[in-house]
Amino acid sequence: MENANVSTHDPRRVIEDIRNHLAAHDRRLGFLFGAGTSSAINIAPPPTAGKKPDYKPLIPGIVGLTGECATAVGDLGESQAVAWRALVAQCKATGGFSNAETVLSLVRMKIDAMGAEESSVGLKRDKLQEIESTICGVIATAACPDDADIPTRTPHDDLSAWVRKINRTAPLEIFTTNYDILFERSFEVSRVPIFDGFVGAYRPFFYPECIEDDNLLPNAKWIRLWKLHGSVNWRREGAATGGRIVRVEPSKNGEMILPSHWKYDESRKLPYVAYMERLSRVLNADHSLLVTCGFSFGDEHINAILYGALEKNNTANIIALQFQNLEESDSLVVAAARHSNLTVIGPNGGVISGTWGLWQLAEPVDKRTCAFLDTAFDSNAMPEEAGSPAALSEELKGKMRLGDFNSFCRFLKEMGSESQ
Repeated sequence: MENANVSTHDPRRVIEDIRNHLAAHDRRLGFLFGAGTSSAINIAPPPTAGKKPDYKPLIPGIVGLTGECATAVGDLGESQAVAWRALVAQCKATGGFSNAETVLSLVRMKIDAMGAEESSVGLKRDKLQEIESTICGVIATAACPDDADIPTRTPHDDLSAWVRKINRTAPLEIFTTNYDILFERSFEVSRVPIFDGFVGAYRPFFYPECIEDDNLLPNAKWIRLWKLHGSVNWRREGAATGGRIVRVEPSKNGEMILPSHWKYDESRKLPYVAYMERLSRVLNADHSLLVTCGFSFGDEHINAILYGALEKNNTANIIALQFQNLEESDSLVVAAARHSNLTVIGPNGGVISGTWGLWQLAEPVDKRTCAFLDTAFDSNAMPEEAGSPAALSEELKGKMRLGDFNSFCRFLKEMGSESQ
């Protein structure tokens, strides 16, 4: 039985506020899209009659990727399988996350610190390098789905449709931790111009100066796309002559998979450093708004930038859309309780202006409001169905859908249609 003392929030008001924020064309707006945006694409075959739909993501989330990496490393041999388990244990022992990216980072740190004949987790340097390349290959292969496997319509296409219809006077900046090129693909199909920090016509090269100087960036008609963790279509070339990062055809070797300390230790010209500084600059602008979706706040470096900006800039706001149900003890909920400019929205409840509460409509959904609410909030309540006060209370409850990238992009697309 629910605690009667738990606060409640009216989802209708929250949805209206989000819509108004996103419709402000002159506000500095950014999106941070995590792995959940790619895994939101379901490619399972349609269910047979009477069966529940299956779920098979086009690109696995971090849990699925970690499982695939564990299997691939185990296939290298028993000693590598034992090493994988030891690496996971070491990640957990430090109080951090134990997934494919954190294991990869730990492997790279060990490789850098080892001599040719030294051992760690039971393996010499060359065997650890095999684990490193295996992890990168698994991640890159998963992030390079064949065109034939990509559905005709994806949520990314709905996002592109919204972007194409809006007329912003302030630039829209999209940050993503994903390695795939689903955003680029959809924007180009919709003929939406994007800029990612690479310039050139033959083999576009990364040019950090334009990211650091707003005067060198395209105007607000262009979408700015910053890939924080690298991309399957980047390559490092010319190391002997100073080297540079170029954008090429997608590759499954995982050369530019960047979730590690290398992001900091290598040249400042590496895209990661420039993109992270860009994220900080956007958030520290006056009255900036960052909306996250598919991002579980599992990256400590990104978290440091987000929370740091909230503390330093009281005009900055972050709206964190979460796919999983929330609990009052969750670290993100606790953080939002400390930062009134961090709004957290989950299926069952959220934190608004520092207060945790469950969703409860101020009044039942009627035929006038159901069209507006349905995409964002799952409720089939109709006033004529509400009988006793107990039944009315149940009719006021429901599930927020915006943490699902599919629903969020439909919500944006419908907003774009309304503005026409």
